[in-house]
Amino acid sequence: MSNAEELAKYKKLLDDRVITQDDFDKKKEQLLNSNESTGLTTDNTWLVTLLLCFFAGFLGIHRFYVGKMGTGFLQIITLGGLGLWVLLDLIMIVIGKFTDKEGKFITR
Repeated sequence: MSNAEELAKYKKLLDDRVITQDDFDKKKEQLLNSNESTGLTTDNTWLVTLLLCFFAGFLGIHRFYVGKMGTGFLQIITLGGLGLWVLLDLIMIVIGKFTDKEGKFITR
């Protein structure tokens, strides 16, 4: 269920006087802030990040792409942690646990 659908559901509950205005406001605030706090996907696409990691991971290009400049430079210096760091990043991207600079997940 999308945030808009869930908000509409709570609005109906408010109109039917099942919940209070305070409860509705709290839920609305929670839903509106969920993009920032729960780490939903970013504009960076999963496929681009995956391909960058697979083909140029030893240079940390995928980390630069998602805004992680510091660790991108470290991957250049260490050649992707001699491949181990790149392998870990590749696995994290595939399972949807790789994050950008802001902590938002890069998922499909």
